[in-house]
Amino acid sequence: MKKTLNVFVGIALIAVLASFSPFGGEGFTLHVNNKLLAENYFTSKSTTPRVSLGALADNDQISIAYNECGKIGSDRTLTLKDESGKALKEWKFSDSPKVAAPMNIMAKEILSFKKTDQKTFTLIYTSKAVPNRLLATLSLGSEAQASSKN
Repeated sequence: MKKTLNVFVGIALIAVLASFSPFGGEGFTLHVNNKLLAENYFTSKSTTPRVSLGALADNDQISIAYNECGKIGSDRTLTLKDESGKALKEWKFSDSPKVAAPMNIMAKEILSFKKTDQKTFTLIYTSKAVPNRLLATLSLGSEAQASSKN
C-alpha cells in the first residue's frame, strides 16, 4: 500500500512540475544583439508575439533559436512575408549539431523593406519536420518593443 502511494505521489509531482515548464515542446526565442525580444512556446493557448523592429540599426543582428522538442531541425528556413502572404525574403540555414544553433540575420535585410508602404510582416519557420510555423509578427513602425512569453 505504501509503495502504491509513493508511486502515485511521484506521478502527481511530475505532472504538477511539468505543467509549469515548456520542456519537450516546440518554441523559439528572438534576440537582437543578444537582448531577448520575444520568447514563445507553442501550446493551444499561445498567441503570436508582435515584435517592433523600428528602432534597429542596419548592423544589428537578429538571432532566432527554434527548439523542435529538444532538437534542432534540419533543412531550416526563415521566410519574411508581407501582409498578403507574399514571400519577400528567404534565408536558408545549414544543419547544426549544436543544441541551441541560432539562425542569424542582419537587421538591414529586414529594414530594407521599411521603404515600402507596409509596416507589418510575418516571420515563418520551416524545417524538415515543421512545415510552416508562424513565429512572429514584425513591425517596422516606431512602437515600443514587446516581449512575449507563453
